[in-house]
Amino acid sequence: MLIKYLGRTLIYRPDFHGREVLWIMNPSQIDMPGMVGVGYPNEYCIFIDQLPEEDQKEIRKQIDGRSRNKT
Repeated sequence: MLIKYLGRTLIYRPDFHGREVLWIMNPSQIDMPGMVGVGYPNEYCIFIDQLPEEDQKEIRKQIDGRSRNKT
């Protein structure tokens, strides 16, 4: 599922080692706030639970809206 965050499109992964993450689509995104390297060579993601509460709410709205549209 694609999610917009800070004007960029990232891939939502509901379970990366038990945590929800936003995964990069392009190596140029590694400079985004909260982005961490999690593997080799260009595996970077943002752990949603580490974001400010307001950002989490905005992301959750996108996830919930898209999930409802699939049913």
